[in-house]
Amino acid sequence: MSKLFFLLPLVLVLAAPLHAQMLPRPTTPEPPLVTVQGRGEVRVPNTVATVQLGFEAAGADEAPIREDVTKRSQAVVAALKAESEVQSLETTAVTIRPQFAPVQPEAGKRPPAPKITGYIAQVSVSYESPVEEAGRLISAMMQSGANSVSNMFTRPADEARRTAENEALTLAAKDGETQARALLAALNLQWVGLRNIDATGGRFEPRPMHRSAMMMAADAAPLPELDIQGGETVIGREVVMQVEFRPQ
Repeated sequence: MSKLFFLLPLVLVLAAPLHAQMLPRPTTPEPPLVTVQGRGEVRVPNTVATVQLGFEAAGADEAPIREDVTKRSQAVVAALKAESEVQSLETTAVTIRPQFAPVQPEAGKRPPAPKITGYIAQVSVSYESPVEEAGRLISAMMQSGANSVSNMFTRPADEARRTAENEALTLAAKDGETQARALLAALNLQWVGLRNIDATGGRFEPRPMHRSAMMMAADAAPLPELDIQGGETVIGREVVMQVEFRPQ
C-alpha cells in the first residue's frame, strides 16, 4: 500500500502537462485588409523592324525553278550579310510543291490519277534591322532578287522594353497606393501598413501589327525607297496590393 500511495501523485504530475498541451491555443484575429489593383502604362517607340522576304518561281519543270529561287535567295542573303545594320538573319522556309490539273471524274468510272502540270518553289528569309533602314533595305533586296515581302512588323529594342517595363511597374505601384489611401480616407480609416503585394502577373501589350505583303517582278524597274514608320508599343504592368487599416 505504501508504494502505491507514493506512485499516484507522480502519475498525476506527469499527466498534467500533457493535458495542458492538448488545449486549443488562442488565435489572433486577422487584421482588416483592403485590396486594390494598380495599373501603369508606358509608350515606347518601335525602333526594330522584322522583315520576311520571299522568293517564288513557278514552271513546268522542277529543276529550273529550284535553280531560280536558289540563285535569288543566295544573292539576297549575300547582300544582307554585307549590311552592318542587319541582325538575326535566317532562312525560315523552303518548299517545292507540284501543281495538279483539275480532275473531272466520269460517271460510273474510277477517277483518274491527278496529273502534274508544273511546280512552285518558295524560299523565305527573315532579318531584323533598325526601322530607319527598313525601307532602304527592302527596296534594295527586292531589286537583288526577292519578289515578295510579308509578315513585317516593328517592335521596341530589348533594352528599351526592359526600361519601359520597370517604369510601368513603378507607375502601377504608385497607382495602387494612391487608390488605397483615397479609399481609406473616404471611409475615415487609417493606413496601418502594406501587408502583401503581387506583381508576378498583369503584363499586357498589343501584339505586333503585321503589314500587308508586297509583290514585285524580278525584272521590274528599281523600286523607290519605302518610308517605314515604326509607331509605338504600349507596355503595361498591374500590381495587386493588400493594405491593413484601422479606424481613425
